[in-house]
Amino acid sequence: MQQLVSEFLNSLNNKKYSPNSIQSHRLDLRKFLSWLKVNEDNYDSGELLKKIRKLNLEDLEDYLNFLRQYYKPRTLARHTSSLKLFLDHLELNGLIKKSPAHQLRFPEVLPEAPEILSPQEVVALLESPLPHHYLGMRDRAMLELLYSSGLKVNELLGLDIEDLFLDLEFLKVRSKRERMVPITRKAILVLKKYLKEARVNRLLNPNDPCLFPGRNGTRMSRVGFWSMIKKHAQRSGISSRINPRILRHSFAVHLLQNGIDLSDIKELFGYVSLDATLQYAHINRPDFIKVYHELHPRGRKHAIK
Repeated sequence: MQQLVSEFLNSLNNKKYSPNSIQSHRLDLRKFLSWLKVNEDNYDSGELLKKIRKLNLEDLEDYLNFLRQYYKPRTLARHTSSLKLFLDHLELNGLIKKSPAHQLRFPEVLPEAPEILSPQEVVALLESPLPHHYLGMRDRAMLELLYSSGLKVNELLGLDIEDLFLDLEFLKVRSKRERMVPITRKAILVLKKYLKEARVNRLLNPNDPCLFPGRNGTRMSRVGFWSMIKKHAQRSGISSRINPRILRHSFAVHLLQNGIDLSDIKELFGYVSLDATLQYAHINRPDFIKVYHELHPRGRKHAIK
């Protein structure tokens, strides 16, 4: 790998970028170096810097126009981000005087409507696990909680017993932006049953705080969860594509269809910016918690007996 690119990627790793993001930036920069006619593996850093110092805004726009022949706006926006980050890195480290990408504009990306399940499909999925078996009680609790609170899979699997505040109808999500998220009454009932009848006896270590152990008695893995949700989708007769993200999207869309506001979805999901909810903008309040319980399909008002 070219040394300047390697140093840049190391800086992203130090900033806690995810491995997937770092890999995407690496591949994007490989395309950029190819366009510059630079051999990524054995090209002198000094020669590369000479080429970059000659670049101006018009050159970079030419490069993006070249990419536009092959990529959709969303992918083009990622390439633009990679380029900006790399050139900013060189400028901050005094390797170039000024990045020519400062005035580079991102392509307009129109958010695509997310894939979702119908409310009927969600109910069928949630009611698929067997109610009198340990795995059934665990799976039902996980699915109800996922749909109740719009959690990401890693957030769900990372939950510990002390993260639950069932009497307050909340749970704590420990992620980049720690937040408190409401839980529906139905999910609380299912969780209480699971905690009372199933969880403790299935832990390899009785003192393990993990909320959802897998078959081996330790914290459930992503692969295990993926296998579980796929099994219940098949059992409930869902023919459309299914994954945890689709259930998360369904949570958001069903709330929006019932009248909740995008800003409330932002808070529930822990987003920094409202822009992150634009994928739901094709669907169309301040009392956040009250509205959540009134409008969630499995909230207090709609609780299934």
